[in-house]
Amino acid sequence: MFKRLLKQDWEVVAVLLAALTGLVFHFLHLTEVDLLLAIAVVLLALFLIRDIKRESQAGHFAAIENSIATNLEDIKSSLTPPSVELIGPSELHETSLRFAKRGQGDVVFFNICLRMYKSQKPFDIMLKPFIENSEVTSVQFILDLKEKERWERDIMPKVVVCNNAKKVREPYWCHLEENTSFILVETGSFGKAEALVSFWGEPFMAKTSGVNVPRYVLYVREDSGLIRSLKERERISRSA
Repeated sequence: MFKRLLKQDWEVVAVLLAALTGLVFHFLHLTEVDLLLAIAVVLLALFLIRDIKRESQAGHFAAIENSIATNLEDIKSSLTPPSVELIGPSELHETSLRFAKRGQGDVVFFNICLRMYKSQKPFDIMLKPFIENSEVTSVQFILDLKEKERWERDIMPKVVVCNNAKKVREPYWCHLEENTSFILVETGSFGKAEALVSFWGEPFMAKTSGVNVPRYVLYVREDSGLIRSLKERERISRSA
């Protein structure tokens, strides 16, 4: 027990030993009262020095803690999210819903694989929220002509029962010989847009029972130079 006390607070141990020694000497009549008073003053001084040292240490540690907290805040404020982020299967649902809620103005679905929406669940996650978002004014599909039958058979019956279904325009049909697809939405910033980009086939899509299921997408933020390229690809397809 004495060793444990010594490790925790050696000043207290020293004061206790000095006080005990002084009392023993007094009871044995080996010392005078003046000497005991002197010992008491010294003991009080030791306690005072200990308290002052602890207050100084506490203030020093508090200053260090405040400095660390300030530096962490500065680091956090200086960090910016990547302009392009890969979204995996575990985050795809949440990201798609959040992306749809952020959408404003015109939304463009470019070269989207309509097989994804054959089942109701993918439709409800990745298309319906855009249609029912009150901030979205129009939903425009740009599709390959080969998808026309699938659009009328699998997609339109689901669209017409959505709220604000009239905002979904007749698709712009053209020849698209590429495997890149994206959803382009306007954001609150003037002239700015964000996109979810995907690619037909593995590993971005997996085929299950003849239906393509999305697995990965690229989330392209408005500060990425890729947005300009996507807009240009949309423009060229419309004018072809």
